Amino acid sequence: MFAIRQAARNVSIRQQARSFTVTSVALSRWTDMVKKTKNEVGIQEISADDLKTELGAGEKPVVIDVREGGEVQRGKIPNAVPLSRGVLELGIEKVVTPESDTPIVVYCAGGLRSIMAAESLIRMGYDKENIKSLKGGFEAWKKGGYQIDN
Repeated sequence: MFAIRQAARNVSIRQQARSFTVTSVALSRWTDMVKKTKNEVGIQEISADDLKTELGAGEKPVVIDVREGGEVQRGKIPNAVPLSRGVLELGIEKVVTPESDTPIVVYCAGGLRSIMAAESLIRMGYDKENIKSLKGGFEAWKKGGYQIDN
């Protein structure tokens, strides 16, 4: 009986360790891919403080929220246009065209998905100099104590 319990515990421990390792590796690959994309494509980032300053200046950037609907419902940067990562490429031209010189800032929850969104916009023909990703994403905006629309 003791041997059966011990064997069951060993299997359980192996399964727990295995799933943790898979999750850790997957996150590492995602983060590595984002870093590589940022460096290879040359994605510019903007801090929450600098974005706040730009939003108060004359030529305001178009701010695109690439988070999913449930995330947006918990709050967003004022006047941000919600275009989730899954539909960004389909809907962006209804907001701002590639021919426009309008600056665009994309953001997500933590700043990783927005790097990939910025890459997509650049590949679609948007001027790389006009595209920025919010460093730290919506979490950085909230930590800065800036206004949030619900």
